[in-house]
Amino acid sequence: MSRFQLFSFTNRLAAATSSIALAACAALATPAFAQGPRIVGITATTPLVVSQDIGTCALAQCTPAGMPPPTPGLGFLGGTAYDNRTRGVWLSDGLLIGKFDVRNACAVQCPVVPMPNTSPNNPVTGLAYYAPTSTLYVSDRSNVIRWYSVTGGCTLTLVSRCILPIPAGDVVTGCATDDWTGQIFYTVVTPGSPGGRVVVAQIGAPCLPFCQFPVTTCGGNPMSPLVGIGYDSCAQVLWITDGRRTKGLRFDPINCIPLVEVQCCLNTVDPYIGLDVMPSTEISSGPNCTTPTCPVCLSMQHKLGSDPFVGNAAFTLDLVAAPGGSTAILVLNVGPCGPPVFAPPFCAGIRVPFSPPPLTVTVGTGGTIGLCNGMAAIGLPIPANQALCGLPLCSQFVGVCSGGGLFASNALQWAIVGA
Repeated sequence: MSRFQLFSFTNRLAAATSSIALAACAALATPAFAQGPRIVGITATTPLVVSQDIGTCALAQCTPAGMPPPTPGLGFLGGTAYDNRTRGVWLSDGLLIGKFDVRNACAVQCPVVPMPNTSPNNPVTGLAYYAPTSTLYVSDRSNVIRWYSVTGGCTLTLVSRCILPIPAGDVVTGCATDDWTGQIFYTVVTPGSPGGRVVVAQIGAPCLPFCQFPVTTCGGNPMSPLVGIGYDSCAQVLWITDGRRTKGLRFDPINCIPLVEVQCCLNTVDPYIGLDVMPSTEISSGPNCTTPTCPVCLSMQHKLGSDPFVGNAAFTLDLVAAPGGSTAILVLNVGPCGPPVFAPPFCAGIRVPFSPPPLTVTVGTGGTIGLCNGMAAIGLPIPANQALCGLPLCSQFVGVCSGGGLFASNALQWAIVGA
């Protein structure tokens, strides 16, 4: 039954039926539906991880434990890459690498270690994560492009390398990927000259560029040499930085044509030395709660198993620290979460909209009766359909404990994002 329901719901997503389309339009018109995408990058001196809302340019920051400042004198060092499967940000100062949860005060996902195959002669100048093959791409100061398979979340194994054919004296200072079209972008500069250019290749041939274009201004102001680049595949916007100014540039990936500047953000904290785009963040609403005969599970939480990106066949909706030995019901629908209903009988009510009819999936939590060690992970494969970008959804778990008590988790508002 649950497999059929999931198949039916993902088919509804893929087909974008009129009811879903109408609900999505209404939800997207709702202000502050979710925390929007952010540009994010490691910075030059402290270092920090600085992020900025792409609409308002508002700044936030955290400190990555164990990451030292870049080595003085080497130039154009550092890289940033967002890993949408673990929701962590890879950071390199040029010689070291680690991964951090920027949404959670730079909590460590992978401790800082020496970057494999790297020395002061070929320090890292850019990072990019390619989700379809779980591959980390690295540009270095010798203009070599290396790529590593990522296993276990943190283990990097060198796959291959090539040399980007650029004029002598020029430097590759950053890289980014488009998981949808399979393109890889590089920022290339001539030291001492303003701005730089974006060079584009295909992932399958990362050192055979097929187009390039200059980037020299941001908001009408001249840019210093470029140091980093990221890509928002849903919006089809390149984000290119000189450390202080970051230019949002709408891009036609089919014809490889830059179109129009959409934003120019100023970083007043500490200059970026690497850059990427972090997708929108879900918003939690409502408390979790239990009624008598259920254990009191203060740490119960509904969360996303990974980023809900287009084509993510492994996406899950998770429940953790729930009453053990109980029955949990996932309730999911298109549109924003609303005010609680059915309270009682559920202690916190259900915030998922009921029109169109929601998906419900029933599972056992496992664990021990009377303890808060139950959990669930409901797989919801997201179709590889870019038209789903930005589709808003709301999800929540409710359930029944072995003694007949009821529980409800927090609700989550979230949106399908680009890879």
